[in-house]
Amino acid sequence: MSPRLIMIQLGLVASVAQVGFAASQPGRSLRLLQNIQIEGGVEIVQYDQSTRRLHAIGASGRMIFGLDDSGSAALLRTQTFSGTQQWDATSLAIDPAGRGFAVVSWIPSPPDSMPGMAQVIDLRTGDPVWQLGIGYHPDCLMFSDDGQYLYAANECEPGTIDRPGGITVLDLSAIEMPSDFARLGFNDANTYTLTDEYLAEGIDLTTLRIVSELIDTPGVNIEPEYIAPTMTGAWVSLQENNGLGYFDLGSRTWTRVLPLVPLSFPFDGSETDGPRVRSGEGFGLLPMPDTIEYVEIADHGYLILANEGEKSAIHELRLGEAIERGLIDAAAIERLTATYGDLHQSGLDRLYISTIDGDIDGDGDLDVLCPQGGRSVSIVDTETGVTVWNSGPQIELMTAMLFPEQYNSGDSRSDRAGPEPEGLALYQDGERILLAVGLERTNGVMLYDIANPMAPELLDVIVIESGCLGPEGMCFYQHDDRLYLCVAAELGGCLSIYEVVSE
Repeated sequence: MSPRLIMIQLGLVASVAQVGFAASQPGRSLRLLQNIQIEGGVEIVQYDQSTRRLHAIGASGRMIFGLDDSGSAALLRTQTFSGTQQWDATSLAIDPAGRGFAVVSWIPSPPDSMPGMAQVIDLRTGDPVWQLGIGYHPDCLMFSDDGQYLYAANECEPGTIDRPGGITVLDLSAIEMPSDFARLGFNDANTYTLTDEYLAEGIDLTTLRIVSELIDTPGVNIEPEYIAPTMTGAWVSLQENNGLGYFDLGSRTWTRVLPLVPLSFPFDGSETDGPRVRSGEGFGLLPMPDTIEYVEIADHGYLILANEGEKSAIHELRLGEAIERGLIDAAAIERLTATYGDLHQSGLDRLYISTIDGDIDGDGDLDVLCPQGGRSVSIVDTETGVTVWNSGPQIELMTAMLFPEQYNSGDSRSDRAGPEPEGLALYQDGERILLAVGLERTNGVMLYDIANPMAPELLDVIVIESGCLGPEGMCFYQHDDRLYLCVAAELGGCLSIYEVVSE
């Protein structure tokens, strides 16, 4: 179903400009071709042009799918990682230089017990041919566009040992084929943590969101999540820290940290009243991006952010409990009551907020209330660090109109981070630059054209069919001159294939 010009009131008057779904020219839409049920779910999926196969990872391990002439896929093979303990696949990347290999990252359980492993896969045979340590808890693998470098984001979530997060960088310029890996001596010395020895002069990590008990050792609290390579290095999302970092290849240092400011727009903060988007006054949504993508448009660099949010059981409370504990500034409570009325009757007293964000005047209580999740997509100018576009309430408004039963997981997630945009995929289609956004809690996908990064055009909104829950990894690919989007559903156990059709 393509978006229609529908007007609806959901706790505010929604204008066409706010919702933003008026197409200005013939567009693209998504037509379901196939759902493949996968036991345990699928997390990441990539397409290999040389073998015309889809490669994916999930709870059952690494999977290879063959494609027929119609674009339909069939599972060919599943492979797990052998070891003395349980290992889980976390990411997958296919060499863009066409040298015939892919790399899969694996982490042990618990993930801080030993360094994770990168496993090199021969794409012709599907067999693993080499493996190496790649730092603690590698959660995302990315190649540079030319294939010279392989990056891993070492998230290093707290466990038995809370290790500093960082990035592992492997120089693959001497690699010609999978067997060449055996001649190179990679090890954990290629890991660059966010600690003093790898920070450029003038970098202050405490500008990021750091929990107070770790303020003297911020590198331990910083957990890189996702990587967006550029020609000279890589941007990294620091999800729990509500920021971005830039790693420079030339100096082998972190040269920028960019804290993200809270977002202010209408949103649904109650899980008890169905789809109802309110004014948002008095709140500042923390973006806390998961997936990020880098794109150059008219020779200018931009980052696209999926502002998913991150739950934190330690540093969050329901709003009503925070008020009872005296954590909220009295003037802020008055403003909330004036805007929303009785907070219990409105259901806003059950909204989860951060207890370490929003103390604007430094007096120890919270002046702005900060839920952990931006419920939106942002585009950031990488040169200035300025957000040039944010989708605002568009995701909640559109899904409420089109798929009210799926909205914020049946409204049950409105008190946390709402639709939770998580996965992103980019593709240049003529003059269009297509952006797909996966909505984890709505089980939907938004399709945009971002050729004008200051004013993206919404092309389509779809809901994934029942039984396919939690879209995460996605990829566009061309197969027999047709364009497809493949969506991996982590929770519901589906690999869904859509054809991108012209209208």
